[in-house]
Amino acid sequence: MRRRPLAPALAPAILLAVALATTPVAAAPASFADLADLATTAPVIVRADIEKAEKLKPDEAGTAPAGLQRQLMSAHVTAALKAPSIVPQQLQYIWDGPTDARGKAVSFKGQPVLLFLRPAAGRPDQLQLVGARAQLPLTAEAEADTRALLAEIARGDVPVVTGIGSAFRVPGAVPGEAESQFFLTTQSGKPISLVLLTRPGQAQTLVVATGDVIDDAAKPVQPRTLLWYRLACFLPAQLPQAAASADHDAVAADYASVLKLLGPCLRSAG
Repeated sequence: MRRRPLAPALAPAILLAVALATTPVAAAPASFADLADLATTAPVIVRADIEKAEKLKPDEAGTAPAGLQRQLMSAHVTAALKAPSIVPQQLQYIWDGPTDARGKAVSFKGQPVLLFLRPAAGRPDQLQLVGARAQLPLTAEAEADTRALLAEIARGDVPVVTGIGSAFRVPGAVPGEAESQFFLTTQSGKPISLVLLTRPGQAQTLVVATGDVIDDAAKPVQPRTLLWYRLACFLPAQLPQAAASADHDAVAADYASVLKLLGPCLRSAG
């Protein structure tokens, strides 16, 4: 009896997914920035259950880094979160997994995972993990964040930030009041700007505008979103000298406040 394909694009076949991870996936759980890195990079993202792991000899697939063991993983795909074409229900891929105190591979059999994949170089019929951390333990939060990121990416209304084009600061009507605007450069050329409002006795507020005009439609940057990721993880650490020729020190101080309000882009090792 033939199995029905799983939604949205799974097929009952075996595909070899080759990836040589160079750092352990275990240790720290994936941060939101880790997930966003993977979701914006991987053309294929699936949910799967680990069925088997076989140790590979160095002459079969090279030597794993210290503390890791190179394994051939077999996984059953249970859902495709993103796939441009049919994805097999059975995957095999090479992965460098962590070892325990005895030097034995940590068992992941039966564990549900998220896999972030791409076609292998020169082998478009095969898939490989996009990086060392591209096999992640499946949690409700990780899957929800990944699905939300994919929905935002599909809408295409959050540009890829590449830098800061210009910035200026306008003092307010009372001492200590000011508004600083930062006009960002983007990969697509789509306008996006940040506005920092400073008022005496109040916490500074940061809003973002994604059009040519900054008006009441400007909204605060929400954490754990694609917009937050593309700002917090890709804005420069310091305001470029050329971005603000007038009152540079004051604008630079406000830019430091912008980064503080956004919060750090935390990535796990690997």
